[in-house]
Amino acid sequence: MLRQTLLLLALVATVLGATLQVRRPPHTGPARAFAVSRGRIYGGRDATKGEFPHQVSLQYVLLIIRYHSCGGSVISSNAVLTAAHCAISLGHYVAVAGDHDLGSDEGSEQEVRVSDQIVHPDYPGGAVVAANDIAVFLLESSLTLNDYVQAIALPSDGVVPEGGSTAVVSGWGTTETASTPDILQTVEVSVIDYDTCKQNLDDLGIGENPLTDTMVCTGPLYDGISTCSGDSGGPLVQNSELIGVVSWGITPCGSDGAPSVFTSVSAHLDFINQYI
Repeated sequence: MLRQTLLLLALVATVLGATLQVRRPPHTGPARAFAVSRGRIYGGRDATKGEFPHQVSLQYVLLIIRYHSCGGSVISSNAVLTAAHCAISLGHYVAVAGDHDLGSDEGSEQEVRVSDQIVHPDYPGGAVVAANDIAVFLLESSLTLNDYVQAIALPSDGVVPEGGSTAVVSGWGTTETASTPDILQTVEVSVIDYDTCKQNLDDLGIGENPLTDTMVCTGPLYDGISTCSGDSGGPLVQNSELIGVVSWGITPCGSDGAPSVFTSVSAHLDFINQYI
């Protein structure tokens, strides 16, 4: 029998044998309940420098501690879109735009402190997988937009990506066989329509299905490709538009038959547009 556990991306994903768990791929910030875990896009490749100028590394800072915690996307010179579950109450975030290699100074990085974390008002918080997992992080000062730092376009209101269409995910985190890579990772994915995704999740026997029509699912389901811990809040992009924010998935990452799930950007434009 498959275990039925709902976890935030900020929680450890512990694998016991062939156990599958519903989880949010953990970000690397401070845990709200248990320990934390790092992760990455499974089945991806190294991105090239400047390939994703909208990509942001949200780095958690507390006293002398600082490390990559969540992904995000530049949506204006002073705002980053990320996941609501990435929000913290202790310490603060620095948004690093224009980065490619977290382990070196390439001269293209811009670092700005996050001044305000605005979580969607209908996101419940706590250790649950839920709808409205989206937040706008406002910056203390404006980014300078250039070849390495650019705001990404948003989709039109209510547009639903077509099942079978192609999209791209990017983020940082551990590989399947090694420690956390410094180089930004990316992978091409395929969109799964809502009804098919719902059935995929039901077939996994995970208990009550948390999928809603304000989420976007991606595969492929059987090639070991998925988002994972450390990709939280990162972008799902199609036709140069930000269509999704990494939200949750199935543990262990890359499990057969398990989609990756994102918060739909087009379903939350009323909220987002208030802050850009």
